[in-house]
Amino acid sequence: MRKRVAILAALASAVLAGPAQACPWPASYPGDDAPKQELAQWMAGGAAAAGLPAELPVMAALVESGMQNLDIPDAANTGFFQIPTRIWDTGKYAGYLEHPELQLQWFADRALEVRKQWLAAGQPDPVPDERVWGEWIADVEQPAAQYRGRYQVRLAEARTLIGPSCPAQGAPSPGGMEAPAPVEADTVAPILSVSGARIQRALRRGAVLVGARCPAEACDASATATIKVPGAARTLKLVARRRAIDAGKATTLRLVLNKRARAAVRRALRAHRLLTAKVRIAVTDAAGNQTIAGRVVQLTG
Repeated sequence: MRKRVAILAALASAVLAGPAQACPWPASYPGDDAPKQELAQWMAGGAAAAGLPAELPVMAALVESGMQNLDIPDAANTGFFQIPTRIWDTGKYAGYLEHPELQLQWFADRALEVRKQWLAAGQPDPVPDERVWGEWIADVEQPAAQYRGRYQVRLAEARTLIGPSCPAQGAPSPGGMEAPAPVEADTVAPILSVSGARIQRALRRGAVLVGARCPAEACDASATATIKVPGAARTLKLVARRRAIDAGKATTLRLVLNKRARAAVRRALRAHRLLTAKVRIAVTDAAGNQTIAGRVVQLTG
């Protein structure tokens, strides 16, 4: 396992280092105890080689860790960018805490994916507009809403740490990024995987539960349900709160029975009526493509 992690780290370092540099920016990780300036220049070189603004990872690391490779016992998020271990310490990023090159690779990959999503949604390219770099980072780091503004104000500090423009050979300079080639619009609907029990004790739980997962990309998920109660004048309608889901992660959508619905379901079950909820699950990706699936759930007390 250690050998595999070391190989991955070496590959990530090679990708981020890019061509040989004709300037003093570090081509390899300078070490946890290196001065902030050296760490910032190392990040800047990797970002520029990946086609990103050189300041981007430095702005993020200043906020998330104070430019430190944080390793706090039992902490859920670690490293320079406070990367959630429960999600990312696996696959190509496994062992990222011991190999900061993988952390920089993670940030570059996520930033490029967010840029792709922005362009697919019809938003302007963030690369040449330094005014939106903070929002770009916020979409990578996904902090609470009240903290999204913390990144943009670190731009000047990041540039001071990086120093004069010194990109990898052939890469754009920190202050004058050239936009990478345009990304093709995403027109493919997201893949949707639905889960959940087919028979549920909805009355005791107070809700109908369904699971949704988008294996290949991040998506937003929502659900509605209808319940036809014999003898009732109106069909009961349930709605689940919209949820954002990371790629490959599952979420549970909770279709809550309000007071009127609970009473109607209770009466029908006491009368030994067969009740089913017809659930409609919809997921939407960043480009607005949508996939819809249905599920029938039998209700019990």
